[in-house]
Amino acid sequence: MDFLPVDNHTDSSFYQERLTVRFCQCDRSHRLKLSELFRIFSDLAVSAFAFRGMDTQFLMQKEMVFLVSRVAVKIYRMPREGDSLRTATWEQEVQRAQFLRNFQIWSESGELMAEARSGWVLVNPFTRVIMRPQEFLDAVPGGLHPMPEEDCGAPAFQRLRIKPEDSGAEYMGERKVVYSDIDGNGHVDNARYLDMAMDILPEEMTLREPTEVQALFSRETLLGESLGLYRILGSDEAAVKGVNDGKDSFSCSIRFR
Repeated sequence: MDFLPVDNHTDSSFYQERLTVRFCQCDRSHRLKLSELFRIFSDLAVSAFAFRGMDTQFLMQKEMVFLVSRVAVKIYRMPREGDSLRTATWEQEVQRAQFLRNFQIWSESGELMAEARSGWVLVNPFTRVIMRPQEFLDAVPGGLHPMPEEDCGAPAFQRLRIKPEDSGAEYMGERKVVYSDIDGNGHVDNARYLDMAMDILPEEMTLREPTEVQALFSRETLLGESLGLYRILGSDEAAVKGVNDGKDSFSCSIRFR
C-alpha cells in the first residue's frame, strides 16, 4: 500500500508528526507523564513504519513484530498540558540484533524539549523467538532507511544492575498484571512499566521534573503474572526494577531536577 505525505509529515526517512499535549496525558502538575512520553515514542515508531506501508497488520502477516528493548532519554523541559509539539523519528542503524531508532521532540517555536535513542528487536509473535535483522531485510527489501550519520544528543545506553541484595534496595511488594497493563502484543506495554516505577516513588520525588531516564525491558510479563518491585533511592535519582519468576522483567533509572 502506498502512503502519501500529508501536511504534518515529511519524507519516510525522517518521519514527523505534530500533536498537542492533552489533559488526560498529564500528571497533577499538568506535566506530561513519563509513561505518556514513552507512548509518544512508541506510537511514532509504529506510525513511521505504517507510513511506508508496513503497519502492524502487514508485519503480523510476515510473522514479525518489533519490540523495544531499551531506551535512553534526555529531557530538557517536559511538555505541559496544551503544548503544541513537533515530534520526529528516524532509524540510525542496525547493530547486531538491535535496530537503533532515535527520537526528538520540539516545541512549535523550535525549542528542543526531549530526545531519545532506542533499541528494538525483531520477534516472531507466535513463537516469541528473537529473529535476525537479516530476516526483516530479506522479507521487506528496502524497508529500512538508516541514517547512521544522524545521531541525537540522548545519553548512551547504560547497564542497569539493580540487585535485591544491594545495600539500600527496598522491596516494595508484588504488582499483579491486569487487563489495563496489556498491549496488542499480549504483554505489558513498555510505558506501563514507567507508571509502575513512578507509583512506588516518594511523593516529593514524583512532583519533580524528570531530566534523564534509562529503561531496559528484559523479559515480557503476561496477564495474571506478578512482578516483585524493588527500588533504590538517591537524592536526585531513583532506580526501580521488576522481577518476574526470579528473572528481571524491566529496570529503569530516573534522574530528577
